[in-house]
Amino acid sequence: MVDFLLKVLGSLDEEMVNPAVPRGAEEVARNTDIKDAMRVEDVNRMAHAWYNILVHLSGSHPDLAKSTLRLMGVYVSWIDISLVVNQPFVSVIFSLLKAPALRGQACHCLAEIVGKGMRPVDKLFLIQFLDIVDVMSQLEVGDIEFAEEVGKLANVVGVELTAIWVDKDPATSEAHAPAVAMLEKLMPLLLGFLSHEYDEVSASVFASIGEILSVFKKIQRDGVPLAASQQDFLSRLMPILVDKLKYDEDYPWPAAADASSTGDNDGSLDENDEEVLFSEMRRSLRAFIDAIAQIAPALYDNIMLTTAQDIFKQCNQYGVSAEQAGDDGHGRLGWVRAELGVFLTQAYGERLSSSRALRFNGPKHGQSNGSQVNRTSANGPSIESLADLLTMMIQSGVVACQHPAIAPLYFENCVRFSGYFDVRKEAVTPVLTSFLGATGVRHPYTSVRMRVWYFLHRFVKNLHISDLSVYSSDFISAVNDLLLISADPSTINGALTAGTGYGMFDSQLFLFESCGIMLSPGNLDDTARMSLLQHLFNPLFSGAQRMMNSRSSEQILQDPRSLLQIHHYLTAIGSIVKGFPDVRVDSKTVSISSPHQLSPSTAQVFLKAADMCVAILEALRDSHLIREATRFALSRMLSVLGAEALPYLHRLVDNLVSSCAVEELSDLLGLLDLIIFKFKPQ
Repeated sequence: MVDFLLKVLGSLDEEMVNPAVPRGAEEVARNTDIKDAMRVEDVNRMAHAWYNILVHLSGSHPDLAKSTLRLMGVYVSWIDISLVVNQPFVSVIFSLLKAPALRGQACHCLAEIVGKGMRPVDKLFLIQFLDIVDVMSQLEVGDIEFAEEVGKLANVVGVELTAIWVDKDPATSEAHAPAVAMLEKLMPLLLGFLSHEYDEVSASVFASIGEILSVFKKIQRDGVPLAASQQDFLSRLMPILVDKLKYDEDYPWPAAADASSTGDNDGSLDENDEEVLFSEMRRSLRAFIDAIAQIAPALYDNIMLTTAQDIFKQCNQYGVSAEQAGDDGHGRLGWVRAELGVFLTQAYGERLSSSRALRFNGPKHGQSNGSQVNRTSANGPSIESLADLLTMMIQSGVVACQHPAIAPLYFENCVRFSGYFDVRKEAVTPVLTSFLGATGVRHPYTSVRMRVWYFLHRFVKNLHISDLSVYSSDFISAVNDLLLISADPSTINGALTAGTGYGMFDSQLFLFESCGIMLSPGNLDDTARMSLLQHLFNPLFSGAQRMMNSRSSEQILQDPRSLLQIHHYLTAIGSIVKGFPDVRVDSKTVSISSPHQLSPSTAQVFLKAADMCVAILEALRDSHLIREATRFALSRMLSVLGAEALPYLHRLVDNLVSSCAVEELSDLLGLLDLIIFKFKPQ
């Protein structure tokens, strides 16, 4: 009978109250009338029944007691709160907080009671009557699930007290001081849950932490200094937030072999649920940390810099382990804290760039390049501090760690704060060496390797072109074996229909373009440039010509793998050319001399490539893949060669137009627009 009663009451909630169920205006009005009628007598009887069930059946039938507590949490939103918030009822609920089978649901019920909508003064009286802060402080929360429920209860209390504090109604003014006093009493509990080793428990108090920081920011904007207790809260909160940014030491990273075998065609790993949750948590923690940067910039600066600098100093002295998550007790860093140091560097720089343009300065007089200075500013983050932090990061050798969490973040920092290398040119060599090393372009994790190829392209593109020539030869030699092209026919359908690209080859194109960038400086010896260009182009030329000569055009058109391989050869050629700067063309379609003008020998190599591309297009123009690759390669050559490429223009356009599919029209028109714009007649 009791079970039937509880199910009926649960059905009533589903029919009348549950906000997840969509209802029309007439149905809402009908439900309101029913609830008004129930409030006359029925609700009193329900509350009496709930009380008796909890008193008499919680020991023998905990499932019924749990259902009762759940129903109370549901109904409390619209019934008279005094029916369940009275001394007998509250005493029963508090007693259930000690029952292992019921304490989680009892805690949830209390959270619903505290969160019930009411006037701020009444809400303060409710919280005072429940004495909920003292009750929570006395609970044993060793169980993770129960700790999460208590954290949610503390979170609701914190949010409600903060709302009372900021309420501007004159009738609420007398409640402000008691609310603040209770909130300060609650703060140690909130910090305790936030620092819990399990992220689910930490996340349970995020809302209240965010509300408190919002109030602190408002106080600061009003020009009112924070109280000593509030400053103390921030000084205890900031280290906890920074520490929670770390990966869990038990985080399940796949082995390098598994990462390679389970990835998609592009070599990347599917983002699992755990990674998504951790990324979301980091974003929330970053938001809190950024709020503290506004409220207490000196505190933010001190803790962020000190933590990151200590990590890099330890890494520089003792090294870092890729296999061990935690520190080994003898000074050697585990990968978890090493990753944290790199992440804090990025967070510090991003916070700085969000408020001003990053314009790095050279080392000050009397300070040697790369000196490690622990300096903070009373005004918060400074570009000088970021520059010193980047120097420490580079000199620490943290990138030598092969763990997949570190290299992408490290190289992203080098790209994101590329202005640093304009004034600290001595740092280019070690970073470029790391890019080309075992934890860079040859990282054991395929997903990381692909990402690093992209960052390498961005890095060399951001450097001053005149600074690249000294690295050109070593760069080409280092990546040469990574430029081998092997077409994957399984990518064809996805590339043509879903636009998902050509797998790993798409990442290889960043390497080809990077090679072009490295060979583009005007101060590079032309003989050396020609030798390196031939080294890059010859395998592509010979590979495409070998395939064209081995079979007839009709046979090649029937072989998707051969078409894709030729497509990749042509696209790689276009990517190398793309690394060179565009030529300036005057109104008479004459190329104008510029500091980056192609040498005659380089132009001849590109013209030879253009001739081969057009010849292949003429033979295989019925293939969408070939048309796509030729369109890309020739558009780049037109931009780089200028008027010298015009003799190939009519052959290119004739073959593309005669075989163009409908879905290619937009790309073809884009190419024609480029031609008209760049070579517009007098």
